[in-house]
Amino acid sequence: MTHQTVTGPRYRLEAAQAFHRALRAGGVNFAVYIPDSLLDPIEQLLEADPDVQTVVCTREDEGIAIAMGAYLGGKLGVALMEGSGLGLSGLILARGLVQRTPLLLIASHDRALGEQFDYHAATRLVAQSTLDSLGIPAVPIHAPDAIETAVREALLTIRGQRIPVGLIVPRHLMIQSP
Repeated sequence: MTHQTVTGPRYRLEAAQAFHRALRAGGVNFAVYIPDSLLDPIEQLLEADPDVQTVVCTREDEGIAIAMGAYLGGKLGVALMEGSGLGLSGLILARGLVQRTPLLLIASHDRALGEQFDYHAATRLVAQSTLDSLGIPAVPIHAPDAIETAVREALLTIRGQRIPVGLIVPRHLMIQSP
């Protein structure tokens, strides 16, 4: 996918680079994403990496299913999406649990403070709640220096327990304050 350069938020590129470094160090070689403005710099780095096969999809549950299928084909995958997409993905996440199919989920927007737009209210309500209701481990990452540790530990968990694990990315982690 070609990412357009547009005027908008100033990203913390060091945060995106930390995600990319940690994903690659952990052996991730497959990424599926639904374009999301907050996660865009991570998506761009994964797209540019010749050792990571990337797939862009239109629905979050579709992306999760594709990434889980990639695992069954020998890939280690990550699915990136806006947190609201997790609310649409309960059934496929449940299947991943039942079938013990590991997957790292990176979802934007958490239920804490910092969501400036009213249309993110639903996102705040469903992302963490959906994962919690299914018993899927998920943690928000609140500081850039915690990114690589969180990704490393999440990848250890998905490999060891063969389950999906979520990392929730709040706005302040990826966007520089004015």
